[in-house]
This record gives sequence, C-alpha cells and structure tokens, in this order.
Amino acid sequence: MENGAQEADAILVRLLSCTRATILAHPEKILTDSQIASIAEAGRRRADGEPLQYVLGETHFYGRPFGTSSGVLIPRPETELLAELALEFLPSPTPKTFLDWGTGSGCIAITLLLERPLTRAVMAEKNPASLAQAWENAARYGLLGRGFPWHSRTPEDIPVAAGTLDLVVSNPPYIPTREIPNLMREVRDHEPRLALDGGEDGMDFYRLLFRYAPLWLRPGGALLFEIGDAAQAKKLRETTPPCLKLTRELKDYADLPRCMAWKRA
Repeated sequence: MENGAQEADAILVRLLSCTRATILAHPEKILTDSQIASIAEAGRRRADGEPLQYVLGETHFYGRPFGTSSGVLIPRPETELLAELALEFLPSPTPKTFLDWGTGSGCIAITLLLERPLTRAVMAEKNPASLAQAWENAARYGLLGRGFPWHSRTPEDIPVAAGTLDLVVSNPPYIPTREIPNLMREVRDHEPRLALDGGEDGMDFYRLLFRYAPLWLRPGGALLFEIGDAAQAKKLRETTPPCLKLTRELKDYADLPRCMAWKRA
C-alpha cells in the first residue's frame, strides 16, 4: 500500500465516526473491544487487496459521498469529467430527460440530477448488486422521484420511447477481455468483471449504444461516452453512425482521451 498511513487514517475516521483531528488530539482515548475488532477486520480486508472504497463502504464523486459496496464498480476521478461534460448538455433551468446506461453506483446520474434540479433520469443497470446500490444512493439524496433505477438485461427492455431523450450518457465496460488478467489486483480480483470487460476489442458496448442511442434521442440530443484510450477514440470516430455528429472530445488529467460527445441529427 503506497499510502498506508492515509488509508489507516481513513479507516479510523470511518469506523470511529470522528475526524482525523479528533484522533490526533486524543491519542489517550481507549477503544472498546468491538472497535478494536472492527479496525482489525478492516485492516485485514485491505491487506488482502480489497479496495479501500469497499472496506469503507463509501467513496466520493463530484464532492459528494456515495455508498460503494462490494460487487459495484468504484467511481473514478476521471469519470467526473464525463459528468462535467454531461452538464454542458443539460443547460439549467431547462427541463431535460436523460438515460445513464450502466449506471453502476449511480454516481453520474445522481450528480446530474442534483446539479440540474429540473432533470429526470432512467438509471439502467444489468448487475443487480449495482442496481441496489444505485437505488440506495438515489434514496440517500431524495431522488427516487426523478431518478428511476431500472434492471436492464438488454437495451430493448429500457422503458424509453423513441425520440424522447435529451441525453444518453455512459461509462460502459471498455477493457479488452485479454487485458483483464493484467489489471491491478484490487480491480481484477474485486471489482465486477461485468462492469470492466468490453469484449475482444473493448468496443462491444460502444457498438451496442451506437445502435440504440440514435433511436432514443430526440433531434439535437447528445450521446456521451467515457473511453479507454486513443485507439478506442480512433475506432469510434471511424464507426460513428451517419445520424450522429462528433462534437466534443476531452482529455483527462494525464492528457489521454477520456470523453467523447455526439449530437443526433
């Protein structure tokens, strides 16, 4: 663990329900047997390679805490760029309706709903564990009246009428199958493969959404993706359907291609 001290602090703060300043100011505090056992168990889980976010049961996205349980894709800082880009296509205070395909923890959809109070969303997800987490996170922020978690096995079962959406946003599985064994242990052994594996070339779900998103979007509506690398960006440019026009590309903090946006003709 590169940041073992910080991670230990995070575990203590979470399990003792206090601030780091309180811990530093009261080194004499005696812990209960129950607290000691909980801390020891958390340390064991982290030492075994379980992601800190699962150990804590929570992570932050766009400045807000989100429940993040085992079996749910952990939100990444880079994905905040996708949320920021989506907000550009959801101008306030105009009412808009969008679909977050593969919602995971719900962090993208919930962020957009909170930042744009007149929006409504369908939060589609195949993984039951992720869908349950998205529901809990939406309930936490009082958004179940505007955010609709939907267990989707295929795009055909999503309750969206043709030409009704203003935006489709997705951080789909995009890692090529052959690269899964080479991922970091925390990711490879603990995060859901369903949310990682994008097929032989990592493009399976982009192709799927290129097929369905134009049917859902109204004219002028937008399709936004998070992408894995420059090679995928090139393939997406080359395979863009005629009814979509590429309008934006964003790079991440490492100057790598990260988000792409199209508008429906």
